[in-house]
Amino acid sequence: MASATTSKKIQEEATCAICLHLMAEPVSISCGHSYCQACLLGFMGPASSPQSQQDTETFSCPQCRAPFQRGSLRPNKQLGSLIAALQEQEQEEEQEQEREQEQELSCQEHGERLHLFCEDEGQLICWRCERDPRHKGHATALVEDVGPAYREKLQEAVRKLRQLEEECASQKAFTVKQIAEWNEKTEAQRQKIQADFQNLHSFLREEERYLQILESEKEHTLRRLRDREAKLGQQSWELESRILELEERCQGSAQKVLQDVKGALSRSQAVRLETPEAVSLDVQTQCEVPELYFDLRKRLRSHQGLCEDGLPLFIFVWDFLNHLTELPGSCETDMEQFAETLRGRVTTDEALQELVDVIYEQVTSVPKFRCVGACLCNYLSRHLTFSSQRGTFRRVFLQRLKTEYRLRYQAVKGDEAARTQFHGFVLFEGELYLRLKIEGENGRAHTAVLQGLLDALLSNPVDDNLVCAAKLLELTGPALEDLCSGQGRTDLGRIIRRIKNNIQRCLAVQM
Repeated sequence: MASATTSKKIQEEATCAICLHLMAEPVSISCGHSYCQACLLGFMGPASSPQSQQDTETFSCPQCRAPFQRGSLRPNKQLGSLIAALQEQEQEEEQEQEREQEQELSCQEHGERLHLFCEDEGQLICWRCERDPRHKGHATALVEDVGPAYREKLQEAVRKLRQLEEECASQKAFTVKQIAEWNEKTEAQRQKIQADFQNLHSFLREEERYLQILESEKEHTLRRLRDREAKLGQQSWELESRILELEERCQGSAQKVLQDVKGALSRSQAVRLETPEAVSLDVQTQCEVPELYFDLRKRLRSHQGLCEDGLPLFIFVWDFLNHLTELPGSCETDMEQFAETLRGRVTTDEALQELVDVIYEQVTSVPKFRCVGACLCNYLSRHLTFSSQRGTFRRVFLQRLKTEYRLRYQAVKGDEAARTQFHGFVLFEGELYLRLKIEGENGRAHTAVLQGLLDALLSNPVDDNLVCAAKLLELTGPALEDLCSGQGRTDLGRIIRRIKNNIQRCLAVQM
C-alpha cells in the first residue's frame, strides 16, 4: 500500500513549471511537457502572424527548450482528473483538521474541562483533580498562564532541532557531492589508464590489472559513501518527524501544548546528530607504465592522432547523447555522422549486440537522455542498415525491449534499485511511443505495451510506482486518449480510476 508521501510526489508532477501551482486546464505540447492553458498562452504571447500561419508559429518549451508549434497544444484530461482528485481530498483533509482543532480536551475521570496544569506531575488536570489527594500540595496554575512559557520552550526545542536538521542536510549534500566527485575522479582515472593501454594493449597486458584494482577501490569507497548518505538520510527523516510533531503541538490549543509537554521536551533534547565517519576521496590506485611505452607512444602519435571513433563504445555513445541534449532543435546532420561512424565499427553480430546494450543502458538510466535517445533509436532503426544473423539494429533493439517488458511484474515488486531501473525503461518507452508515431496495427500494439506497463505499475502501488505511472500518463496521455477514443475503448479510463483510488487510499491513511 502506498505511503502518505505519494500524494505529495504526484502533486509535484502536477505542478505547472510556469506559475508553480497545480495546473488549471492542463495542456500538453509535442515534447510531452504539460502546463496550465492560461500560463502557456501567456508564455507564447499574442499571435504576431495572420490566422492561417498561427498554428505553425514555433516556440521553445520552457523546461527542455524543445521546439513546439501553437497548433500542437492538446488538452491533457487525464492529468486534469488527477488534479481534481487531489484538490478534493485536500479540502476534506483541511475540514477534518479544523474539526479536530475545535474539540477541547476534557478530563477522562471527571468529564470536566482541563483548565489547570500541575507543575509537579506535568499533567493537565481539572478543578476536581486539583482537590484530589493525589495532587495535594502540588503547584498548579491556569493553562492560559503557563501555556505561553511552555510554548516558547517547545519553539526553542524546534529551533535547536532545525539547526541539527540543517547541519544534517548540509552533511548529506556534501556527501552527495563527494559521491559525484568520486565518480568523476575514478572515471577520469579510468580513461587515463585506458588511453595508456589503447594502442599497445598487448604490450601492457600485465599492467591492466590496475583497472580491476581501481574498480574494486571505487566500489569499496562508494559503498562507504552511500552508507554515510543513507545514515544521514535516516537521521534527517527522524529530525523532520520530531519537528513536525512539535510544530503540530505548537499550533494546537493550550491544552494540546501542555499535554505531556515535559516528555516531549525531554525527548527532543535527547536527540543528537551522529556524524558518520569521513571518507577520503584520494584515489590510491596508480598505474606506473614502463618508460619504454611512453617512447613508443610518442612515435605512434607522430604518425597518427586519436580519432573520435577510436574511443571505447560506451564513451563514444555517452558523448554523442550528451551532445544531443544541448541542441534545442533538429540534429539530423549529427545523427547522420554518428550513424556513418557506427557503420565502420558495427561489422559483426557481437558489435551490434554491444551497441544495442550500450544505448539501452544509457537511455534508460540517464533521465536527460530519454528524449534524445528515443530520437536516436528511431533514426538508427531507419538508417543503420547493417544486418547480421540476429537481424537489423531495429530488430535487435526491439528484442531487448521485449525482454524487459516480459519481466515487468517481477520488476515492480523488486527492491528499490530494480524498480528505479524499470521506471527508466517505462519512461523511455513513453518517449519512444511519441517519437515513432506508429500507426495501424503496430500503433495499437505499442499502445497495448504502454497499457501493460501501467497495469504492472498499479499492481504494486508503492510510492515510486505510482509516481512513475503519473509521469507516463502526463507524457503520453493525449496520444493514448486519441487512439482509445478512436477505437471506442475505455482502457485508459479504467487506468485513471485505479490511480485515483490509490491516491484516495493514500490520503485516507495520511488523515
